[in-house]
Amino acid sequence: MPFPDSPLEFRDWAYLPPEIVELISTKVKSIKDYVRFRTVCSSWFSASLPKLRHHPPQLPWLMLPYNPFKPGDSSWLVFYDFWGYKMHKFHIPLSNDTTCYASFRGWLLLVGSEGEEALLLNPITQARIQLPPFTDRIEKTFANCKLTFSANLTDGNCMITVFPKRSRLLFCCRVGDSCWTRYDCRLNGTTKLADVTYSNGLLYSLYEGDMMIYESNKLVQKIVLEPKLRTATKCFLEGKSGVYVLALHPMKNIELYQFDEQFLELRLISDTSNKAIFYADNSPCLAVSTDDWDSLDGGSVYLDYNCSSDAWKSAVESPYRIYCAQWGNASIRHVVQDPSKKRRWPLEPAMWFQPSFF
Repeated sequence: MPFPDSPLEFRDWAYLPPEIVELISTKVKSIKDYVRFRTVCSSWFSASLPKLRHHPPQLPWLMLPYNPFKPGDSSWLVFYDFWGYKMHKFHIPLSNDTTCYASFRGWLLLVGSEGEEALLLNPITQARIQLPPFTDRIEKTFANCKLTFSANLTDGNCMITVFPKRSRLLFCCRVGDSCWTRYDCRLNGTTKLADVTYSNGLLYSLYEGDMMIYESNKLVQKIVLEPKLRTATKCFLEGKSGVYVLALHPMKNIELYQFDEQFLELRLISDTSNKAIFYADNSPCLAVSTDDWDSLDGGSVYLDYNCSSDAWKSAVESPYRIYCAQWGNASIRHVVQDPSKKRRWPLEPAMWFQPSFF
């Protein structure tokens, strides 16, 4: 496309040279803004890459378990970005019987009410990966679910693992498989599994008193947890620096541990000034480094507050609230209140979603 000769025509940004458009695109840090950038016009679309690897880790959005704009319409997924104080809506023309059960690395696990339909969806790119159907009782076992991958989904050996926390079962498959491989994940037939995650291709499983590490379904290491961790509510964190464990003790004291691969032990992190934890009721957690985010408080835990169990009795509207707590401090400060003010009890818990192209 020729560049206009008249200075007045320079107001039409569609005529910017492709190399300038590409340079500008690299300065856009928000994934949602980058998607909008590419839809400005055809010349901007062709001059920018479909996915930029320069994007820093995106701060999580809170995925709401309801549609505040059109109640009962599940064809829209609604997220609240409380860093930008705005809502994001994505139209997903799927069956109304399809429910989102988990989120991991920018992907959502969507499962039909009877398990006959299961897929992974990236709401940013609209990419979909069909999964084998589930034959177990989805409506009960999948109400509280963990999704994790052993590698990037483009890796042919990537193992997709689904762990319904109210079940003793673990489901695993690869992209293209026709069925799930099902495992009974009780330890010694009695102790239930608390959480699972992958790191460097190894599967980590967390029990009441032990952490087990598996490679290709073979146990390679067993770590006995210290006594005070046995009574704590524990879960894995998805971080880039290895395996983390978040421990919530009976007195509501929160501690963060990191697994030392050299000495094969969990070590308490005493300096949490550059870490933030995102925790939603009954859903997986995220660990985010605060180094690149001036607006993010270090040493903090961001919590989704699921309204009180008494709310359903009066059938009154009860909003979501997001709070921020400091490690070692019992006080909790209010961050934001329900953006829609239309939430009613009871509802499935919200979940954190970290936008990603990949």
